[in-house]
Amino acid sequence: MAAMMRALLTGLALIVPAAAPGEQFRPTIQRESVPWVDPRPAPRGERLLISAMLDGHNSARASYGVAALSWDPALARSAMVYARRLAASGRFEHDPANRGPAPQGENLFMGTRAAYSYAEMVGGWVNERRHYRPGPVPTNSRTGDFSAVGHYTQIIWPTTQRVGCATASSRSHDYLVCRYWPAGNVVGTRLR
Repeated sequence: MAAMMRALLTGLALIVPAAAPGEQFRPTIQRESVPWVDPRPAPRGERLLISAMLDGHNSARASYGVAALSWDPALARSAMVYARRLAASGRFEHDPANRGPAPQGENLFMGTRAAYSYAEMVGGWVNERRHYRPGPVPTNSRTGDFSAVGHYTQIIWPTTQRVGCATASSRSHDYLVCRYWPAGNVVGTRLR
């Protein structure tokens, strides 16, 4: 319903012509030049997820000039465990159990159920590059807030080699969790 409302609100305009005295008011609906949002649920499936995640991540990495990531089924299984935990609890927070001597990197997304395609999910992270500036983590955001670039910097982290992602849904939200090895966003590390 929310996706449908978003589609109706962004894709149509109500035109109210002036009525001559004695004429009946007749509003007409006209398509605007804004992009239409498809109200149908976004396509889902493991093959689509893997393809969209690798395309989104590796396109951003190629633009930044670092090697492509490979898909890691073990990281995807780890991501699935946590995505299901988020969906069941309704929480949206990084995994507190992902600590220790070799933690995995982690990016999270939450959005209205079935409203976002996988490409839109990863695209939101990649779009953080508009706030990115070269420099040491966590001072490499034009906004002064590292959370405005942290997903993007994990995606382009030069030493990261593998990624695995998974989604889970609650009644109202989709959760995407991506895990990375080795983890990025190491405080004090300078990015170009």
